Amino acid sequence: MKICKVIGLMALSLLLCSCAGQQQKATPTQGEYAKVSSIEGVSLETVQKEPKVVSGYENIVLDPLQISPQFAKDYPETASQFQSSLLQYLREKNVYKHVEEAQALKAKKPKGKTLIVDVKVVDMRIVNQNTRFWAGAMAGSSHIDLYLKLTDAASRKVIHEKLIATNNNAFASAWAVGSENSLPTDMGRIIGEYICTVAPVK
Repeated sequence: MKICKVIGLMALSLLLCSCAGQQQKATPTQGEYAKVSSIEGVSLETVQKEPKVVSGYENIVLDPLQISPQFAKDYPETASQFQSSLLQYLREKNVYKHVEEAQALKAKKPKGKTLIVDVKVVDMRIVNQNTRFWAGAMAGSSHIDLYLKLTDAASRKVIHEKLIATNNNAFASAWAVGSENSLPTDMGRIIGEYICTVAPVK
């Protein structure tokens, strides 16, 4: 009897996870972001192929990641993981003279042209590790869609906007349980590489 109950619960869990995995991903290219160009399925390699947009900026200022209260509740580590990853990546690239978070620059202003970086979470879904374990590929894919805005610090003119979306292969994740939990960190590095590519110093 106990075995039947366990099997029944597992079957119900798989069914629910399957339904969740089939939910439609939001389309950020509609509505508010309809006029913003986008890149889908990004990686470090794909963003390196993007064309230069602007140059001459020696300093980068990172505003806090904008994330809705619901996403922050569902994925409480996302903001800190993404922000830390982006900050570290830009500093390790050693392209710009100064890379700082906005709150660290209240008492000082770096010399030279400064670019302000704003990133907003438009949509995201990260499959829970337990759900992935039990449901495998049927739990669906994970993804993070971000809106990036680059602004000139002196004039407050918006220099560049982009929607950058990545997704995680559900079948690959089924064989590497927990790998998609690194999506916020991975996306921080991808955004960092994108900034270095489209806004090089020279």
